[in-house]
Amino acid sequence: MKRYTEQILKSQDIIKFSLLSVLLLISACSLQTGGLGSSAGKESVEERKAGQLFVQGDYSEAALLYQRLAQQISVRQNILRLKAAQAFLKIPLDDQAKINLDLISVENLTGEQLNHLNLMYAQLDLNSGNIEQALGYLMRISVSALSHSEKTTYYEMTAFAYALSGGIVKSVRERIALDLYQHSGQKKESNNRAILELLSLMSEQTLQRQRTQPQTSTVYSGWLALEQVRRNFPSGEQQQQALNEWADQYPRHPAQPLIASGYFLVSGIKLGNVRDIALFLPGSGPYGLHANALKAGFMAAYERQAVAGVQPNIHFYDTQQSSISVLYDRAVADGVQLVIGPLNKKYIQELAGSRELIVPVMALNYVEGLAKTNLYQFALSPIDEVRQAVSQARFSGHENAIILVPATANGERVSQYFQNAWEAVNGNIIQAQMFDSAARDFSFPVRQMLNINESEYRSQRLQKVIGTAGYESRRRQDVDVIFLAASNQKARLINPQFYHNRAGSVTVYGLSQVYKGQADKNQDIDLEGINFCTIPWLFDEAFQGELSMSALQDLQVQFPNGYLSLVAFGIDAYAVIAHLNDLGSISYKGATGDLLLNENNRIERHLVCAEFKDGAAVLVEMAEESMEEPAATMPNSL
Repeated sequence: MKRYTEQILKSQDIIKFSLLSVLLLISACSLQTGGLGSSAGKESVEERKAGQLFVQGDYSEAALLYQRLAQQISVRQNILRLKAAQAFLKIPLDDQAKINLDLISVENLTGEQLNHLNLMYAQLDLNSGNIEQALGYLMRISVSALSHSEKTTYYEMTAFAYALSGGIVKSVRERIALDLYQHSGQKKESNNRAILELLSLMSEQTLQRQRTQPQTSTVYSGWLALEQVRRNFPSGEQQQQALNEWADQYPRHPAQPLIASGYFLVSGIKLGNVRDIALFLPGSGPYGLHANALKAGFMAAYERQAVAGVQPNIHFYDTQQSSISVLYDRAVADGVQLVIGPLNKKYIQELAGSRELIVPVMALNYVEGLAKTNLYQFALSPIDEVRQAVSQARFSGHENAIILVPATANGERVSQYFQNAWEAVNGNIIQAQMFDSAARDFSFPVRQMLNINESEYRSQRLQKVIGTAGYESRRRQDVDVIFLAASNQKARLINPQFYHNRAGSVTVYGLSQVYKGQADKNQDIDLEGINFCTIPWLFDEAFQGELSMSALQDLQVQFPNGYLSLVAFGIDAYAVIAHLNDLGSISYKGATGDLLLNENNRIERHLVCAEFKDGAAVLVEMAEESMEEPAATMPNSL
């Protein structure tokens, strides 16, 4: 599935896996019985034998027999090829299935047979990832002519196809239609869970737009309202009250059984059960201010939760005072049920390598390649920003990229992140260029990466040879996107160089550091056109409520602008506790992004993206998927 093209990445993998493993199997009886052959002669003894083999699960023998029979010219040749294709799909041997389908004379098919042909072509395209082609075949099907079981197959396929193409709204509607044709309680519940996951991937803008538009379906309106409840009240008594009100408003809604079953109550690590939480942060030292900003956000979320009636005890442990192993043992002895922290990567590795974690730990940084039972990792990692910037760039049709990063260890690391992510989506890296982070003039590295210097050299040589003046140097023409890793101040100096060197038409994607969270039109006019992906908390229209940035003005004045993202990080470090066990399948819409737990227990973030226009950072439509100043993200050296 496409996670409004990128946040969906994890869900996309899940759904693709489902497609490949389940193969959206077309009902076995759909091609074996019924009116398919009523106007095309009777089944032969051998054809009936092939049908028995199919029903018994011997798809290989059935496929070969059908295929052999189809080689004989008869009035049932098209039917036999359809049946052979279906058997090959079940094996699965998609190539052989397609060969048989391609041999069918379409003009001789009945409407029913044509429906089956389009269903199987759509399935083949879904299996191979050709989503648009699959949708094309599905749109040719006369749904009203399908049997009950065939409609189930049809709506399953269209729901998957729309989800994979980023059509979240359409996918939800197809699953609502699918519910009418599912009689098994288990299948209905699975379908409803899939609707909830799709809704969790819907952008805030799309959700609000859908809610304000007139809806003819009360079922669809009910799902939208339920998703709004989940976002507004992620846990606690307020959530339960809101769910009760929703249940009264939609008494016959298909989601009622989920609510009655306690689906929305958090399982496992539940805030109502966790009475003692340890917070491992440095009380001083080089990262003391980072820790203070994080702690301020953590406590703001804690105090809000306390108002809702849930108030665990918070135990603070200074990682500057004792070794991390000693602190962990002390916390366990103190009876804590969950440890939040530490920040330092070295401490995380030491803790994970020294013992079994009998009390779960949610580390506040990310160590690549580290995975351990009861260890969760949550970080403001540039990996999330890079992945989404790449997704946005590819979604916009860009292909050939230049990477520009500072000549530091962190710069090299981010450059590698960009290279890996861009090549993973079949993009081309034309060049990776570095700049001196201490410099004030960035004309040389920009001119060098754009081949301006080489162009001027050619111009000078041309003048000497033919004596003609007036030739203008030109930038290289093989690049259509630039990935820039630079702070707000450096980006203000670098970006104008793109315009001065005839690269103003090349799209630029930066990291979150280009925006500190406070508008400064006079200075940020030099960032014109730069795109970037960052935390929702910095935009009132993306994150609202009692913990929004505008609601916490008193915290803003306590810290430099570059530390605001750490306040948001602290908010989520507390708020996400109640969702850890469900985070693998249902995202949590936090201050730092839509949070989802991957298979390595790392919390990934899906961000909002913006572009500088007339000196202001303006949110843009989403793809429906430490630098020299490390303030806005957790320093990589921690």
